[in-house]
Amino acid sequence: MANIPSERVVLDVDLVFPTGRADTNQCDFVLFYINSIQSSLIAVPMELKRGDVDASEAIAQLQEGARIVNNYTPRDVEMDLVLVLVHGGSMHRSQRNRLRTARIRFRGAEFPINTARCGYQGNLAQALAKSSKR
Repeated sequence: MANIPSERVVLDVDLVFPTGRADTNQCDFVLFYINSIQSSLIAVPMELKRGDVDASEAIAQLQEGARIVNNYTPRDVEMDLVLVLVHGGSMHRSQRNRLRTARIRFRGAEFPINTARCGYQGNLAQALAKSSKR
């Protein structure tokens, strides 16, 4: 969490929306903070993965994170969405390519998935800075 706004709210999705199932399509966390330059709310659905990454699973989990943000935030608030997959190991080329081309739908726009590796200072801040609608 280095180099990101100190005034933030982190929602543990599993605690707030318990499903009672080990395999679910919901992301792990949603980070909320204010972009003071653009005066907008930033929502960051985040999925954390150990070991091998299954791109299809991660995409489904982040899409569900976008759905949660959409359903539980006011429509009239200026908002941007940043999707982040944090992974611990190396990623197979086909999975990495699938993530690079995937887009998550949110309020009429499509957003890319940003990736970051665990254990490196500032990776989350770099993933947040890369985000843009596509």
